[in-house]
Amino acid sequence: MTDEKIEYIQWYPGHMAKANREIKEKLKLINVVIEVVDARLPLSSKNPEINQYTWNKQHILLLNKADLADPEVSQDWIDWFKKNTDIQQIMLYDAFDRRQKTELVKNIQTLNVKNKAQIKCLVCGIPNVGKSTVINSLIGKKKTQVGNKPGVTKGQQWLSTPENLMLLDTPGILWPKFEDPAVGLHLAWLGSIKDTLYEKENIAADLLKYLVAYYPDELEAIYKISVVDRNLPEIFDAIAKSRGLLIKGGEYDYTRTSVLILNDFKNGRIGRITLERP
Repeated sequence: MTDEKIEYIQWYPGHMAKANREIKEKLKLINVVIEVVDARLPLSSKNPEINQYTWNKQHILLLNKADLADPEVSQDWIDWFKKNTDIQQIMLYDAFDRRQKTELVKNIQTLNVKNKAQIKCLVCGIPNVGKSTVINSLIGKKKTQVGNKPGVTKGQQWLSTPENLMLLDTPGILWPKFEDPAVGLHLAWLGSIKDTLYEKENIAADLLKYLVAYYPDELEAIYKISVVDRNLPEIFDAIAKSRGLLIKGGEYDYTRTSVLILNDFKNGRIGRITLERP
């Protein structure tokens, strides 16, 4: 995929602009901002406009889905955020790990806020980084709808935890324009952008190129192929052949192969992978 084509991956529908306005209206009630990003793409999945919510609030950054990310690179990102931001607390997080949930609650309770009896937290982030799963882990039951696609959370709602934390759940919000064309590409990999806005074959080819460079062993293991001395089209063909993804006439089905690669990454089946480095 060329840089020229990447530039056109932009998505900021009206409901996001509306949600942004509604959050600003409630900010005076908020003590703590819990910002959720995807540990596999910590910078690309961090909305730069969330700074307007946090400038006078306590701020926790959760690198969620840490169980799907490369642990060594995740630690590099923790160090990078501590060095380059003034965020009060930065955590690797797996919403299905009860110990991490307990640690997060303790971290919230130790923050410097006025009303310790009922701390009000804004939970925010871009689409498909797992905000609803984080909230469900904190409240101890399934109150918010979850799904591996953007736009599942439609409106805002207050939810309470057993520890008397009040959580404001919000829809995923992007920002009006991605200045760096690579960001749109990265967010397409995560599934944070509506998938009708780009060519899946181009997006999958760029993802495959990265995986060949940094995670060849994982690719070979999941698809039972060899990537040694093969160019990108040959590797694409090998994956299609390995999974029997053919169309009429016995030709390879590149559309289904592209969807397969993208879904296998999003769902963590390829392995623990991080797609950007600090």
